Amino acid sequence: MSETARARRVTVRDVAEEAGVSISTVSLSFQSPERVAAETRQRIAEAASRLGYTPRNRSPNGSKAKLFTLMMEELSLSAFPEAIYGAIIRSIESQARQQGMGMLLATVEKGRMPQSVQENQTQGVIILGGCPENDALALELHTLGIPLVLVDTYIPHEPISSVVPDNEWGAFQAYEHLVKLGHKRIALIEGPPKYRTLVDRRWGALRAAEELGVPVAPEYQQPSISSGYPQKGYREMKQLLNLPNVPTAVFAVSDRAALGALEAIKEAGLRAPDDIALIGFDDLASAESASPPLTSVHYAREQMGVLAFDSLMAQIKGKEQLPVRHVVPSELVVRASTRSKHV
Repeated sequence: MSETARARRVTVRDVAEEAGVSISTVSLSFQSPERVAAETRQRIAEAASRLGYTPRNRSPNGSKAKLFTLMMEELSLSAFPEAIYGAIIRSIESQARQQGMGMLLATVEKGRMPQSVQENQTQGVIILGGCPENDALALELHTLGIPLVLVDTYIPHEPISSVVPDNEWGAFQAYEHLVKLGHKRIALIEGPPKYRTLVDRRWGALRAAEELGVPVAPEYQQPSISSGYPQKGYREMKQLLNLPNVPTAVFAVSDRAALGALEAIKEAGLRAPDDIALIGFDDLASAESASPPLTSVHYAREQMGVLAFDSLMAQIKGKEQLPVRHVVPSELVVRASTRSKHV
């Protein structure tokens, strides 16, 4: 390496390049050496020695640093002040303080291992939210044997602990409510398919439609077309309003989408619930303060944070040997955006 390169702090990436192995292999060698071939371990150790690299996984008194990393998709940072992820994060932070743990916050970058993992600084990772990049990182962390919990998402058929709302049951309740009010022309505003929890809400509504004998017509199943737009649900609702037979009720898989739909309804000169009943999901503060207040599905976000942190600590302490999916109950909160409509 050049003198300029040596002048800066040596990273695990430098060690990986020097040893001719991947960053993941270097991290695994430092964290779980028994899982790396002896010859590879020796090559990594020699590379680290030549470069003067020391894994930063210890506190000044020589004990293991009490840190964990909370990660989320970069796009989710806009949701940080919102009641959903903000409440979960605050709950995780509160639990961490009680346990004397420090929290590192980072965004998921495609194809890049978190620096805290590369430098062996963190005892475990919580990933908040689901998308392909988050899934890929989770699978790599799981392969490395790093304690890991997914929040508001899960990966099917993979033994990774997770914490999710009861999305299917919540959506079932929402659709059932509309049916009991007498609606038969019920539409769904779906979310981006990359978000597994939103897909589960869609399936919950469709299961209710089948079991209750009030199917959703294909033209009423409105896929997400709001990618890149700040206001979700607005464009989808406009599509539904252009149909020859406008639905009398709409279930949107998130409050953000429902609030956008509400704007489109008002813009068309219609009213909720007089012309179109409307239900969302997440029970945001903005849903309760909307005009009219929005019927929505509630779940305890603070409880999700508590369960996530407890699950991570159990793994760190070796108490949670098998993956656990914690499901937080959901319940319908009925407000003024829905009422009886006999058609």
